[in-house]
Amino acid sequence: MYKKPRRMFPIVGIIVSLLIIAFGIIGFFIEGFSKGYDAETVGEVLNVRPAEGRYCTFEYEFSVNSKTYRGNDEEYGSNCSKLMPGYKITVVYKTSDPEFNATKYNQVGLGMVVFFEFIGLGILTACIVRLRYIHRNLDTTGDGIGDHAPATAEQMKIIENGMRELGQFYAMPKRLTHEQAKQAINNINEQIANMKRHRSL
Repeated sequence: MYKKPRRMFPIVGIIVSLLIIAFGIIGFFIEGFSKGYDAETVGEVLNVRPAEGRYCTFEYEFSVNSKTYRGNDEEYGSNCSKLMPGYKITVVYKTSDPEFNATKYNQVGLGMVVFFEFIGLGILTACIVRLRYIHRNLDTTGDGIGDHAPATAEQMKIIENGMRELGQFYAMPKRLTHEQAKQAINNINEQIANMKRHRSL
């Protein structure tokens, strides 16, 4: 027995995925621009100090208008191995007060943004594929074949024979759905029935 597919789940999934994507984008802008950093430059790591676990802290310096400024930040994981004296790093700062600065290395939380965008786009893609599948296999007549599935070879043969019986030329379209084929067959049968009635009069 045909069971009507549920479209609500993928629709809810699309809404959730869009919210996740929006959350990632909003988080990026909040982290990147609401803290007052309005300029960036290239700085240099001065020293790196291991911390607990996989964390490490580092000191850096950068120059603005021929004046040198310093700052401190932290990293974790394999990124710590890259941070050695002399390593070039992007620094963001406030134009009116360069003492107010941070490294772009951490400041915008790109890893978290990418994570949310990846998850959101993954869910969105899966839900769209599911909706397309449901649309393709929706069976409103209960004959076990989806309305939007390609027309069967048997349907195409019936249409061809029916048009030949009507004495009409029929150019078969490249893409014909199961539902369109059923409608075409019904129309042909009606025309054949009418033709036979007229002949019997």
